[in-house]
Amino acid sequence: MHLFTILKLVRAPAGITAISNILAAATLAVTLTPGGQLSTNVVTLIIASILFYYAGMTLNDCFDYKEDLQERPTRPIPNGDLSLSSAWLLGSGLMLCGLFLAFSFSQMAGYVGLVLSTVIVLYNSIIKEGFLGSICMASCRYFNWILGATFIGLSSLSWQMALPIFFYIVGLTFLSKQETQGENKNAVFVCAFMLLLTALSGLYFVVDVFQLSDTQRYISFALVTLWVGLNLQKLIRVFNDFTPANIQGLIGWMVIGVIPLDALLVALSGNYLVAIIILALLPPCRMLNKYLYVT
Repeated sequence: MHLFTILKLVRAPAGITAISNILAAATLAVTLTPGGQLSTNVVTLIIASILFYYAGMTLNDCFDYKEDLQERPTRPIPNGDLSLSSAWLLGSGLMLCGLFLAFSFSQMAGYVGLVLSTVIVLYNSIIKEGFLGSICMASCRYFNWILGATFIGLSSLSWQMALPIFFYIVGLTFLSKQETQGENKNAVFVCAFMLLLTALSGLYFVVDVFQLSDTQRYISFALVTLWVGLNLQKLIRVFNDFTPANIQGLIGWMVIGVIPLDALLVALSGNYLVAIIILALLPPCRMLNKYLYVT
C-alpha cells in the first residue's frame, strides 16, 4: 500500500479544506462567546476532522467501486493499486480514529462526530443522487463546521454559523453531478442561487450578530461583493461552455474555494489576522492539487 496511492484515494488536497472549516468555526464560536479564547487545543478537532474527511473520501470510492470501473477506471481501487477490502478497512479505521479523537476532546464533540459519521455513510451509500444527495453532502460539511464550534460549546448561533458553508456545498455538489455528462445546464442556476444564499447568510451576521464598527461593516460588504462577483464570473464561463472538462475544472476550483470562503466568514467577524492564517492554507492546497485530484 503505497503512500501516493493513499493520498490519491483520500483526495489529500481537499483535506486541507477540513482544517479551514474547523479553524473558522472555532474562531467564530470564540468571537461570539464573552471571554472566549482560541488555543492549541483546537488541533485535536482539526485532526479528527481530517480523519472524518479522508474516511468519507475512502468509503465513497468503496461504495462507488462498480461505477468507477466504468467512469473512473484510473482511481486507485478499480485500477488495482489498492484492493477493495483494504480500502474498506482503511475507511472504517479512519472514521473510528476520528470518533476517538472527537470524544477525547469532549462528549459534545464526540456526539457531533457520531452524527457526522452517520451522514457521511448515508451520503456514500444511499442518499447521493439529485438535489437530496446534494443536501446530504452539504450536511457532512455542516456538521464538520459544527464540530469546530464545539471547541467552546454549542449555542443557537452555532447552528446558524454553519449555514453559509451548507448553502455553498449544496450548490457545488449539485453542479458536480454534471461533471461526467454535462447534460443539465439548469444546475448552474441552482449553484448560483446557493452562492447568493451563502452571501446573504454571511451578511446576516455582519448586520445583526457581529459587533463591528462602521468601517468594518463597509469592509465586510466589499469582501462579500468581491466573493460573489468572482464566483458568478466562473459560473458564467462554464454556462457558456458547458462541457464535462470545464465543469470538472470549476468543481475543483470551488472545492478548494472552501478555504477562501472560511477566511471570508472569519474576516466578516473582524478577525482579520485569523482570516489571513486560514487563507494561507490556499497555496499548499493548490500546490498539492497539481499532483492529486480534489474531486
